[in-house]
Amino acid sequence: MGLSDLRAATMKSHLLLLPCVAACGLLAGPATAASWSPVPGAPELAVDLGSLHQEQARVRVWVRWWGWPVAVVALQPQLARPPRTSRSVLLAEFDCAHRTLRTLAAHAYDAAGRPVLMSSVPGPLLPVQGEELGWTYDAVCEMARTGARL
Repeated sequence: MGLSDLRAATMKSHLLLLPCVAACGLLAGPATAASWSPVPGAPELAVDLGSLHQEQARVRVWVRWWGWPVAVVALQPQLARPPRTSRSVLLAEFDCAHRTLRTLAAHAYDAAGRPVLMSSVPGPLLPVQGEELGWTYDAVCEMARTGARL
């Protein structure tokens, strides 16, 4: 079998896979959009209710923040100069039994909506401090405890 025969066989196998890939895409359906709800008491913050996931006392949820949030301070040693951000989105894990927070992922965007930072490096476990984080912690843990929505 020559090189051209091998290329033809490879192309044919790829072409046969195209309908399967297309069918999988159609069956999967569209990606769900975030359902952002403002945090009571902290209108500059919002949580994606569709992302709420609870495991015992720990609750993971995406939190949208305007500007550069305090919860991303753990990333600052990696950054010589933190970028100017208009909005940040964090995957936060709250421990409702110990009033702590860990940032699992962070995305920051400039005023034009372009990404300026994306990190999936988990941050350290930090105590929940400050009014904004306190309101968010209370709202998320109450939702997880009661099954209610904001």
